Amino acid sequence: MSRVLIIEDEPLLADNIREKLETVGHEVHVAHTCGEAMKCNARVSPEVIILDLRLPDGDGLEILPKLKEETSSTNVIVVTAHGNERIAVEAMKAGAFEYLTKPVRLDELSLVVTRAVDHGRLSNNLDFLRTQEEAKSGLSRIIGESKGVRDMKKAIRRLGKTDALRLPNPPTVLVTGETGTGKDLVARAIHYHGPRRDKPFIHVNCTAVPESLFESELFGHLRGAFTSASHAKRGLFEVAEGGTIFLDEIGHLQPDMQAKLLHAIENREIRPVGGTQMRSINVHIIAATNRDLREAVEANEFRRDLYHRIRVVEIALPPLRERADDLPSLVSHFLKMHAQRFGVRPKEITDDALSLMASHAWPGNIRELSHLIENCLLQLEEPVIDASNLPLIVDRPNHEVRIESPEGLVVHLDFDGVGPTLEEVERTILLAAYRYTGHNMTGAARLLGITREAFRYRLKRSAEKAR
Repeated sequence: MSRVLIIEDEPLLADNIREKLETVGHEVHVAHTCGEAMKCNARVSPEVIILDLRLPDGDGLEILPKLKEETSSTNVIVVTAHGNERIAVEAMKAGAFEYLTKPVRLDELSLVVTRAVDHGRLSNNLDFLRTQEEAKSGLSRIIGESKGVRDMKKAIRRLGKTDALRLPNPPTVLVTGETGTGKDLVARAIHYHGPRRDKPFIHVNCTAVPESLFESELFGHLRGAFTSASHAKRGLFEVAEGGTIFLDEIGHLQPDMQAKLLHAIENREIRPVGGTQMRSINVHIIAATNRDLREAVEANEFRRDLYHRIRVVEIALPPLRERADDLPSLVSHFLKMHAQRFGVRPKEITDDALSLMASHAWPGNIRELSHLIENCLLQLEEPVIDASNLPLIVDRPNHEVRIESPEGLVVHLDFDGVGPTLEEVERTILLAAYRYTGHNMTGAARLLGITREAFRYRLKRSAEKAR
């Protein structure tokens, strides 16, 4: 059931409309003048208002904005016997949901009221979800006060205050960091602390989009553009219009996809698959990667021009192993969050457990920590988490390492005393593979599981460092 306010000075028509709407389940209130309408609107907070423009004490167009101001989510259906195109345009500009002329067909009016109710409730739901999303995506969700986290938050606040993000061609942001460091959370914080917060935030996992569907997903397609295109589809760039598109794991895009994305970013336009006309876009582009893009550029695995285009502003996320001071607050946060999520009592954690955590390398970073806390809450019966309860493997010193490849290549490392540097180990392996394959660069690259260009680049770099 919904609340409807009828503002109509003809008593017979008002009664007829009320009876019709009450038969389909609406709660109906009636006002005959502007003064009555304003009082009733404040008291009832209707979801839909049916407004006559000619009233004894004023013009309905004049009170329409005031009615909307009282309850912004209310949809107003304007009804008048003196309709013309100019009045219709003015009514829609003033915020009317629909415009009907007398004599009104009650069945048609009932359908319009139902549509207005559905539209209003959908808008309220979207506003609620947007508010919830914003609350979950703010800077307060980035836990920690270590220097790296403080610098990161400062950069996000500085971005949010700049008018540059309002421009049709805002500066692109590149978020870098290891897997599990929270790149998605940072991208959302940038969006929801910026001037585009009221517009869409669209997350695109670049590794999950097949190359064959890349254009269709991001740029859209026309009906009949390919065999299964039974209808036209808007691409994600258009869905994000006015807001932000977050291109996660951009470092793993294939070369053809990189070229098409570069054109869209540089020219701020896209062309749907099967189309001939370009469509302009107004979106803020945030990209993220856990890959070293500079190394990928030197190895000809990532376009240099695209790298510089997406790296106008770079925000680097520190790994968890460099944020030992943040561990207590992060652990406390996840204990409360997951306990509430699973409906269990929060557990305490001992200093020994925290000390063990501080010595762990955390290759999965914050995501790994979150999963560890989940495991402890679900698996442990004790109310306190101790070091003995943690399924962590802390790296211990190892003097000697032996690495053997399937092809028979064996590398011995002895860390007793002063161990070799990473560059020395890499150069040894590169040269060994190169000699093993008879100085065949392609074969050596295949042996090590990298591209020929990557092998050439690494070999050249190691030779330069060895001089």
